Amino acid sequence: MQWAALVAADYDITGRVDEYRRKRDFMVRELSDDYEIAGANGAFYLFVKAPWGTGTEFVKAAIDHSLLVIPGNVFSSQDTHFRISYAAENATLERGVEVLKKIAKGPDQ
Repeated sequence: MQWAALVAADYDITGRVDEYRRKRDFMVRELSDDYEIAGANGAFYLFVKAPWGTGTEFVKAAIDHSLLVIPGNVFSSQDTHFRISYAAENATLERGVEVLKKIAKGPDQ
């Protein structure tokens, strides 16, 4: 394990860091007009406040539109947010943004 750690310490991950930064910036830029976003400071996910209903109700609407996001009450005692991973292909993120913009105003959008 120690030898592996030494090799890993010399491994350059700058390209990956830049890639995920671009993905995060895209998601925040595209969603910030409709959503209150937290958790965009270094992870590969965003913690987003549901714009209507509970986090669970919002996630159900997303799933009804074939978009899988995770209800925030999995990570918190409150049911007000949902979690989006941006560790995905750009085309998947673009489709996710499209769905989230569509359902931001209500479940029947």
